Amino acid sequence: MSKIKTTGPLENILSFPFQGTDWKNRFGIGVALTLANLVIPFVPAIFVAGYVLRVMRQAVRGEEPSLPPWDDWGEMALDGLRVWAINLAYLAPGLVVMLGGLVLYFAASFGLPFTMMSMEEGGQQVAPLASLLMIFGSMAIMFLSMAVGWALSAVGGIPLPMAKAHFAAQGKVSAAFRVREWWPLLRDNKLGYFIAWVVIAGLFTMWYFASMLAYYTIVLLWLAPLLGLPLGFYLSLVNAALFGRVYRESMEL
Repeated sequence: MSKIKTTGPLENILSFPFQGTDWKNRFGIGVALTLANLVIPFVPAIFVAGYVLRVMRQAVRGEEPSLPPWDDWGEMALDGLRVWAINLAYLAPGLVVMLGGLVLYFAASFGLPFTMMSMEEGGQQVAPLASLLMIFGSMAIMFLSMAVGWALSAVGGIPLPMAKAHFAAQGKVSAAFRVREWWPLLRDNKLGYFIAWVVIAGLFTMWYFASMLAYYTIVLLWLAPLLGLPLGFYLSLVNAALFGRVYRESMEL
């Protein structure tokens, strides 16, 4: 069995966002754009996605991860749009199913009273059992759509980092959808890929519980949303570097 090297540089991957001569400015720009996304949706996030892809490209090429300069904004925006397109293509089926279930539930919940009123005005009686069946039926469909949507999101989301790493390596959006090319890389280095997901899930869990604890304190209650922005940007950088390194190791294997 091939030796997995992912855990070796893990310390460097976790600490690289805070290293380098100009890391404070570069990290600060990323956090500022993340904050600006709350005011101007989508546009700043495009540049952040393009910047994070640069970090993944470093790891894919076998370079030590570092914060690149914020330059060539046009290329960065184009890369960000491509990343968003790939994310949407892989996650859209699950999101559409979940959204459809929610729309059906709210339509039934808000539409039922008006339907009953119109029927009563027309002299028709509405059976209570029919009303209950409509309400509980819409709830059942909503929960079923949530379960199916989460399953579809997992099917698309679990291999998504490898697909984006293949795009980072090839430079073409179509590379992310050439599953026959990147699937053997994931299969031959599945332990390394699993370790990367465990690390990211652990960091995300720590972030989540820290945010929840902050919400229960009086002092940090108002700072919790602002503290979450740099942590979110940090997680995206580590995620890109880690899965880019896994992709590189898979190629070497």
